[in-house]
Amino acid sequence: MVAETIKSFCGDSQTTACRICGETLAGKTVTSGQQPYETTWILCAACGSWSIGSKPDIERLNAFYSDYSIHHKKAATNTDANDGKRYSDEWRDTREREYRLSINDIGLELEQGKDLVDFGAYDGVFLDVCRATQPNLGKTTAVDYPREDTLHLAIRGHNFEPINEWLAGESLTDIVTLWDVYEHIADLPELLTTLSRRVKSGGQVLIQTPRAHMHAQILGPQWHHFLPVQHLQLPSREGILRQFDHYGFTAVQVGSFGANAPGSIIPQPYKQLFDTLAKMGDLGSTQLIRFVRR
Repeated sequence: MVAETIKSFCGDSQTTACRICGETLAGKTVTSGQQPYETTWILCAACGSWSIGSKPDIERLNAFYSDYSIHHKKAATNTDANDGKRYSDEWRDTREREYRLSINDIGLELEQGKDLVDFGAYDGVFLDVCRATQPNLGKTTAVDYPREDTLHLAIRGHNFEPINEWLAGESLTDIVTLWDVYEHIADLPELLTTLSRRVKSGGQVLIQTPRAHMHAQILGPQWHHFLPVQHLQLPSREGILRQFDHYGFTAVQVGSFGANAPGSIIPQPYKQLFDTLAKMGDLGSTQLIRFVRR
């Protein structure tokens, strides 16, 4: 299956329009990774976002992500962005700490009785943090591909809904979070149309996703979000704000963090300095945006 998935990424069907703003692509390119995971990215001159150079096969891509044993062990060729490491039991405390910090930084309002959907929830740890922060939240729902570990969500007080069923559903919710998932979505119009239909007026959407700007321009293939096979779009701040505005969402708070300074390369205290400056100056390579549905 991995070979088939890679073939669908490296085939002859080339991307011609920006996956964020829809303008015709005519910007510079960057190639990252090694064969068979080598991936070409194209910069949009109109909004500054990057799009994967080959049109993904959505059916194969969905099958790819439904098997996280393959996704974790074989797809993450960039060790600094390896999901197999990030989602390991050893990193759970780190993830929880990062989630709490980002919830506070971006002003996500976890109010009593409000329902929350985490789209692309994987193991539900973000929902655990939200429930611990506000024990009186309403229904908390993990939306993802069915896997064995999703059976444990009910024990922890969460609901589970398969991605396709949630995209086709109609009921309204108060909060939707997309935590490190937007950059993986093959059919963005379908997702954004669903968000505009299912998020209540005045409801919130929280996005955490890579931010394409100076890091990508300066570092090129060394920017760790040029992740072979997995990432399909890497939005600029301008591009994602314009996109969500088109679907009826207003950005009410923005921020960014991360200086692309991996600890394996940049020693302390310099890593802390670079990361702090990136966050203080809103120059980070990962962005947080909180939207409100108009």
